[in-house]
Amino acid sequence: MSMPTVRSPIVREIARRSRPLLARMVQPFPPVILMLALVLLGVMPRVAQAQEGPTSNRPTNAQCLVCHEEPGLEMILPSGEVLPLTIDAQAFDDSAHGLHASEEVRCVDCHNDLIGYPHPTFPDVDFRTWQLKLSLVCGNCHEEQALARQESIHARLIAAGKFEAASCVDCHGSHQAPWVNPENRPVDRMRMVDACGQCHSAIADDYRKSIHGEEAAKGNDDVPTCSHCHPAHNIQDPRSAAFRLNSPELCGECHADAELMAKYDISTDVFDTYVADFHGTTVAIFEATEPNQYTNKAVCSDCHGAHLILPPSDEHSSVMSANLLKTCQRCHPDANERFTQSWLGHYRPDWKRYPLVAAVQWFYYLVIPVTLAFFAVFVSTDAFRTFKDRKRRNQNRSAGKENDALTGGESHD
Repeated sequence: MSMPTVRSPIVREIARRSRPLLARMVQPFPPVILMLALVLLGVMPRVAQAQEGPTSNRPTNAQCLVCHEEPGLEMILPSGEVLPLTIDAQAFDDSAHGLHASEEVRCVDCHNDLIGYPHPTFPDVDFRTWQLKLSLVCGNCHEEQALARQESIHARLIAAGKFEAASCVDCHGSHQAPWVNPENRPVDRMRMVDACGQCHSAIADDYRKSIHGEEAAKGNDDVPTCSHCHPAHNIQDPRSAAFRLNSPELCGECHADAELMAKYDISTDVFDTYVADFHGTTVAIFEATEPNQYTNKAVCSDCHGAHLILPPSDEHSSVMSANLLKTCQRCHPDANERFTQSWLGHYRPDWKRYPLVAAVQWFYYLVIPVTLAFFAVFVSTDAFRTFKDRKRRNQNRSAGKENDALTGGESHD
């Protein structure tokens, strides 16, 4: 087996642009690692081979399955790993690349370095290196996703030599790639959680226990899964300042949606009141002026958690009344019971819940505009009186000059 062909112009352009960045990133690595990284990012794409010709000249899937449907078919790699070569034909037919795909997908569309039998010698020492190379071929058909992935944290880690970071096949599988568009086929949204959980197991476990995870497991399409907060292909580093500052807006995509929240009797005040308070206002200012500057002001996940989000009524919730003081003390170590009692939560003050605060608020609602109106009238009347006095003095002065002129003329005659 040789290096698979990367035919997509976009993927080849990605590879071309990656050369300067990659050279800087892999300088500390030995030449072998440098060579692997260059291959992994497709900076050595080969010219399209003869298999790009007419369909009739390319092997059909049935021809490949003559051998690869045989049970127990496998190969020992130089690393000692066992590479299974048996393909479940039924699973492939049911996959997104199978019988119901919008266009026919043949084995040689992905394994486009195999032009006949016997196959070339396996080109790599271990399976992971080959797997990462083969993932580049996905961009031949999925150009938009391949381009978006170049800016993701996963692609950057692989470029830096961390080959355990996720590639296409780690999330989508290979011969049994599941359907991901619900418009084409029913999609099990929890399968995404399982896929992410292969690497992020603790986070996936927390999500499954959360209110979002429990509802998603029931088939509720309204709740977010992994890709709602971490877009599937352009996944950014959640530890970055930019991600942190943007997280309230991310939560607000659902929690500021009045129509959606009305279905679950959840008030959109939880978002509006956050944006209006000290924490939210400061975060908004940082996001607008210094998007890459970290701030220690609380965002949603600091209080509610990032993945193990529970309803406030749950005894294990970090914002449940009995646990709230401990949550506040993460940032305010000197906080006491009065500190939490003085916080209104995410409720707007009203006459039933917080009558004293509501009274003070209405006092200011009335006093401030009345005071401003009074001073506006006062300044206006004072300005008007000053104008009238000045006009009257000018008229008297003009009349006096005319009298002087007339008097002076008569005495001269």
